[in-house]
Amino acid sequence: MIHYSCDRCKREIDHDLRYVIRVEMEAATDRENRLEGPSEDQLSELDELLDNADLFGNDPMGGGTHVSHRYDLCLHCYRHFCKDPLGREASLPFGFSKN
Repeated sequence: MIHYSCDRCKREIDHDLRYVIRVEMEAATDRENRLEGPSEDQLSELDELLDNADLFGNDPMGGGTHVSHRYDLCLHCYRHFCKDPLGREASLPFGFSKN
């Protein structure tokens, strides 16, 4: 029998029901595809990127162009995820009164 645990709270999911969240990320750019050759500015930017490639390891673009993750969540964590999928609530700064 396969046992699942929640990837958020680490509790064992002992029900037959679990929620699978798949997150896919890919690099995107808003640059236009031009029919003419690259401009001088684009060539210098590419040259700088290749010069700094050792800072990024083997991938000069700074990470994979497509990454996907899969998470198993319990009902409680699934509901929390649906309310705040980007985790913005947890990252809000504290506000102090002016006493």
